[in-house]
Amino acid sequence: MDISHNLAIFLIMANGKDKKTTKNGNKKNGNTKKRNGTGVKNGSKLNEAATRQPTNSSAKNGASISELATQVGESKKTTTDSKKPIIELQHVNKSFEVGKSTIPVLKDINIKIYPREFIIILGPSGSGKSTLLNTLLGLEYPTSGKVIINKQDITELSPNKLAKFRYSVFGIVFQRADWVRSLNVIQNVAMPLAINNVGNKERMDIALSRLKEMGIDDHSNYMPAELSGGQQQKVSVARSLTGNPPILVADEPTGNLDTESAGKVMRFFRDLNERLEKTLLMVTHNIDYVSYATRTIYIRDGKIVEGSGSFKE
Repeated sequence: MDISHNLAIFLIMANGKDKKTTKNGNKKNGNTKKRNGTGVKNGSKLNEAATRQPTNSSAKNGASISELATQVGESKKTTTDSKKPIIELQHVNKSFEVGKSTIPVLKDINIKIYPREFIIILGPSGSGKSTLLNTLLGLEYPTSGKVIINKQDITELSPNKLAKFRYSVFGIVFQRADWVRSLNVIQNVAMPLAINNVGNKERMDIALSRLKEMGIDDHSNYMPAELSGGQQQKVSVARSLTGNPPILVADEPTGNLDTESAGKVMRFFRDLNERLEKTLLMVTHNIDYVSYATRTIYIRDGKIVEGSGSFKE
C-alpha cells in the first residue's frame, strides 16, 4: 500500500467517491461482484506479521489456533447483557465471480461487537479476514445479510452517504504508515481534517491534542522518516483519531515491525483501548497477540469458529 492509496482513502472519506462500492454497479442489496484474476483473497496481500516466542502454555503444548482463540475469548468475557452491540453482522455472505465460477468467501457470518471491546480477528491467510474487514468498513457490500454499525445498517446507504458515515465512525490504521514526505508529523496528522475543510488553526490544535494522547507530541515537528517504526504507528493512530471516531480498526499494524517494536505497539493498543475507551478491532494471523485482546474472533474458510463469534445471551 503506497501513499497514493492512503490519500485515496482520505479523499473517499471526504468526497464519497468510493470506487470499491460503486465498481461494476454494485447495489445496496448486495449483488455478486465480478473479480479479475484467479485468486479470491480480498484487498491487498497481507505481509507476514512479526512473530515472537509464544507466551501461552496452550500454544507451547500444541493447542490449535481455534482452541486457543476460544479459550482466551471465554476467559476474558465481560458482562455485556445490558449493552447493545456497536457492530453487528447478521447472516452476512460474500461471494466473488471468478470467470464463470462463483466463489463464496464469507459464509453466514454472525458477529456482535460491543462498545469498548478490544477484538482480534484471527485466522490464516486466505481465511476471509480481509474480506470480512472490508465488508465491515463498507468498502465491499455483502452479497446478502446486514452490516449494522452504531445502529445503522450500512447496506442501505448510498456510496456518498456511506463514505461520510465511515469517516465519522471509523479510524483506520494501515499496515504501513505511509506519509506525505514533504510534510512534518503534525501536518500529516492534520491531513484528514484539511481534506474535510477544517480551518488551519482548529485542525492543528486537534492534531496536537491527538499526538499528546499518543504521548508523541514532542515529535510533532519531526519528519516522519526520522521516527522509528513504533513511533510512526503511534502517529498513524493519532491521524486515525482526528475525527474522534468511536471505532478504531487496525489491519495487521505490526506486519512491518520487528518483534520488539511489535510488542510495544500491541501494549500500546491495549493501553489505548483501556484509556480512551475506544472499540478496537484488529486483524492479524499472529496467534501470539490474542492475549492482548478482550476477545478473539477466529475465522477459518470463511466461517466463524464455534464459540468465538459472539456472546451467548
